[in-house]
Amino acid sequence: MSCSADCYSVRRRQVDSCPPFSGAHRMSTPTRASALSRRSLLAGASTLPAAWLASAGLSEGSLAAEGAGRSTLRVGLIGCGGRGTGAAIQTAIADPAVRVVALADLFDDQVASSARLLAQALGDRFEASRERRYVGPGADLDLIGSGVDVVILAGPPSTRPAHLEAAVAAGLHVWCETPAAIDPAGLARFAAALASAEAKGLVVASGLCSRFSLPTVSTMERVLDGAVGKIRSIALHDDGNLPWWKPLPATATAHEQLERNWISYAGRSGGHFVEHHIHALDRGLWLLGNDEPVAVEQVGALEAPAAGHGGDVPAAVRVRYRFASGVVLEASCRRSATPRGSVETVVGSRGRADLLAGTVEEAGQALWQADRCRPGEAGGMYQAGIDAFIRSIRSGVAEVDRTGTGTTLSGRRLLRATGLAVMGRMAAEGRSIAWKGLVSPSARA
Repeated sequence: MSCSADCYSVRRRQVDSCPPFSGAHRMSTPTRASALSRRSLLAGASTLPAAWLASAGLSEGSLAAEGAGRSTLRVGLIGCGGRGTGAAIQTAIADPAVRVVALADLFDDQVASSARLLAQALGDRFEASRERRYVGPGADLDLIGSGVDVVILAGPPSTRPAHLEAAVAAGLHVWCETPAAIDPAGLARFAAALASAEAKGLVVASGLCSRFSLPTVSTMERVLDGAVGKIRSIALHDDGNLPWWKPLPATATAHEQLERNWISYAGRSGGHFVEHHIHALDRGLWLLGNDEPVAVEQVGALEAPAAGHGGDVPAAVRVRYRFASGVVLEASCRRSATPRGSVETVVGSRGRADLLAGTVEEAGQALWQADRCRPGEAGGMYQAGIDAFIRSIRSGVAEVDRTGTGTTLSGRRLLRATGLAVMGRMAAEGRSIAWKGLVSPSARA
């Protein structure tokens, strides 16, 4: 069974509901109730901590009361770009006893920029002295061994398996940005580290933010409750803008070019289908539960990297997955200077759902639509995810949902979504790998 032509086509969509995902590398919302954009923060428009807290409906007094008696959680950040800095801010917003105490990055200017933003945003909750700002190839391990309790992994995706492995060995709780890895060997390493974390009772959570988007959650629950009947096909197509690219001086080395613009190099990011489309693929797996892909095939040829942009990542990947249940999932990711919009639809035996618009068309019923976000709330899913992560650390109670339990449940969702993405990218490149064992500690490259 395959999706219809209408299901497969990518068409422009204007949606005013809360988006399920708005960019993996955008600075995420630093308050509970109001969005503060990365652009305004980087331009120095962020305010002092008291004003920040007031805009979130909080106060220094209320946070002090909330945090009374709690032990300090010392947080370290590996990868001092926009997303990593945003996640560090959010950990402090999540719990008044959090302190950001260490930073690590390959580049000194990245560390310095992040430190300025964190100091401005967090005030005395930022405690990373110059001696605890690590720079260079060994900075990551220096930070992991520096006495932190929690580490945020926001370096290039190629580094995350080794970082998770080292963090778990050191007994740290981990917030891991997406994706988990870029290839089968990395997936195996990540899976083994997750198993070790579970045995130690460590919390490993991921940046799969649409799991905390209220309109997305309510839409998913309606579909899972049978509103469209038996799911027959899913289409997940993203046709978006080019990723960021940092122009460097002519004196920059090839290595610096690679590391500073890692998002456009397959050896660092895994490519757009893995690095960017993982959120959509996670939504597909969310609907399919424990169903497993039994085959994946390329749909059309790979598109060459965008002219004039740099890097070696194909501009577009299109594949078709076939699952054991008979469901067909069509997925594509294209990034260019001429974006055409995105489509995420589910077709069932008696209806269809639009995951981006948050609508469900059920035979014989009026169109259902999820409640939309109020102005300024669209980015709240980023904060909500980190709030849940910190709560899990504090309570020692594992997150529970329909698919299982465990302190690493969020991490395992990330592992599965990354596995599906890697499987698809390899198929588009003319290579194949079986799902069985791909996302378990026994997997091999």
